[in-house]
Amino acid sequence: MLLSVPREILRTYSSTCVALNARRFSQFASRRSQTSGIFYISPCWLHSKRQVQRSHTRENVAAHADNSSSSLRSVYQNVKETLSRVTEKTEPISSVAELAVRYITVHSLTDFYIECPHGILFDACYVDSHPDGVFCADLKTVVVLPGSPGSHLDVLPLMRPLAKAGHRVITVNFPGYSKTNPILATQDFLFRGATDEKSDFILNFLKELNIDRVDLMVGLGSGCYPALDLAASQTWIKSLALVCPRGHRVFRGITPYEQFERMARMYDNRMYRLLLILRLVIIKYVQRKWNMRHVPILHLMKYIVEVANYQFENMETNVFAVASRQLPVTFVYSGQDNAMETEISEELARLLNLKPEEFCRLDTNHNLIFPGKKKLSQGLFIEDGTHNPLETQEHCDVIALMLIDELKRTTKTSS
Repeated sequence: MLLSVPREILRTYSSTCVALNARRFSQFASRRSQTSGIFYISPCWLHSKRQVQRSHTRENVAAHADNSSSSLRSVYQNVKETLSRVTEKTEPISSVAELAVRYITVHSLTDFYIECPHGILFDACYVDSHPDGVFCADLKTVVVLPGSPGSHLDVLPLMRPLAKAGHRVITVNFPGYSKTNPILATQDFLFRGATDEKSDFILNFLKELNIDRVDLMVGLGSGCYPALDLAASQTWIKSLALVCPRGHRVFRGITPYEQFERMARMYDNRMYRLLLILRLVIIKYVQRKWNMRHVPILHLMKYIVEVANYQFENMETNVFAVASRQLPVTFVYSGQDNAMETEISEELARLLNLKPEEFCRLDTNHNLIFPGKKKLSQGLFIEDGTHNPLETQEHCDVIALMLIDELKRTTKTSS
């Protein structure tokens, strides 16, 4: 099953990789997956036992079947047709369909915490379509930042067509959700998911991969916060894409905001942490206030602390800096986002010098409607889209096509 996975892609401690037999890894991952539901006691209260994620099989990576009743042709099929000659000449590009999970050690957050001034060493879980920069001399680099609570699995549908189009696509799991963890378990509760913490983590992660240029940085949901923060301060980021970004001010999904701040203070106190867990159990299973039944309680607790550290006070500065740089920005928002008001999304777009009235629209019949004769737009409004439009194949296809076009324009501008 994993014979097509390069032998050295499973873990990277340094520039030298240790080879691991693919068959042995498959057996090991299979045994670990059987114990994924077991919990154990750690020095920092309860933690979900982390399992090694198996790489995706070719059956899972297969393109979405054509829907004859849909009026929108799959972008994935267009990409396969237009790049058929490229993939025939460059076999390494066709092998990226596996998009296997990798691990690398990242030292980050130096001088962030009084308890740990020397920083934290993370065992970072990430996905790279071209591991170790192999065959990447002429490829554009795309970094995709997932939202929270979430993982690389949320952005894989977007990564596949971008990789098929001949780009190097990378995503990484942020600490706190059982995939990227500190080497020392006692440091697990230090990371709070604040925007500056995530930005520092991404900077050091890219440094470990020897990446000094990002042609397109994509943020999904709350992943747009560090994406904006990095784009505002790092000139080596050449373009930005925001997919259903969280608000630049308090929005519907996190009200009342004072409740999140109170629960975050309970998280900070070990005596009240167990009480917080009991309260979340009641909110999730009894009151059912949040639509997060699939999210484990411990992940939900991490998410609450992250929400209390969104750092809205820095958003205005970051948005102004991105607009001042005249950085190319692609903006996508949904009409059926139960966590975000449409008015706040359009307000954020205008702060970025974009005009929502000129965005193309994807209606409920999957027809792409342009506001004028111009078949080019910096934004997309999905009428029946949710908080994660990548979950719907037709929505993801249109977003992928827009990003591929943006990468072409970025290439022309750079040249």
